[in-house]
Amino acid sequence: TRYQQYFAIKKILKKIEKDNLLLAADMFKPRLATPEEQEIMSKYVGWGGLASAFDEQNTNWSTEYTQLKELLTDAEYESARASTLDSFYTSPVIIDSIYSALDSFNFKGGNVLEPAMGVGNFFGRMPNEMQTNSNLYGFELDSLSGRIAKQLYPNANIKIKGFEKNNFSDEYFDVAIGNVPFGDLPFVDHKHHTRKLHDYFFSETLDKIKDGGIIAFITSTGTLDKK
Repeated sequence: TRYQQYFAIKKILKKIEKDNLLLAADMFKPRLATPEEQEIMSKYVGWGGLASAFDEQNTNWSTEYTQLKELLTDAEYESARASTLDSFYTSPVIIDSIYSALDSFNFKGGNVLEPAMGVGNFFGRMPNEMQTNSNLYGFELDSLSGRIAKQLYPNANIKIKGFEKNNFSDEYFDVAIGNVPFGDLPFVDHKHHTRKLHDYFFSETLDKIKDGGIIAFITSTGTLDKK
């Protein structure tokens, strides 16, 4: 069911981007996703747990495998396949609890960063008053997720690239939120000399947050309890 949902989402995104290519050629303003399209695309939460759809040897998923190879570009396909082990959904109750904590710290708005945003569920569940008073900035490495996020939150400043390529000045943000990725670094971190991906996200974000700012990240063991 989730696979079929994602297949439909990708077709919608492909149609929007095709429409915008035609509009750009005619020098018309690009069209944004309709509320109905946004509602459907907001259900995309990544390929975590769907490795079978990328397995050429799995006969039970042969139809889905063929569909993906036809619909996705080579780069999109490789990115999606690589995310099957670590791209998972963040429960709304966890996101809401983070905003409840921010409210208890009396945060009413400001420059807000999500350095690994997926399709932007943290932005989507931000309380209205806080969102109205905030400038939203996001990074997403996966092309498909980032392009969906741009359609869902057209007023946010979203970059489809890794957070390690950010060029924001230090102490720029008031708050950072999100569910940062885990695993070994896919790049060499010369700045912080960290070896784990979640350590890099914490270290780099600490540089970007103002004095007195707040980092509200989901993490597990190995962040503050390592030797």
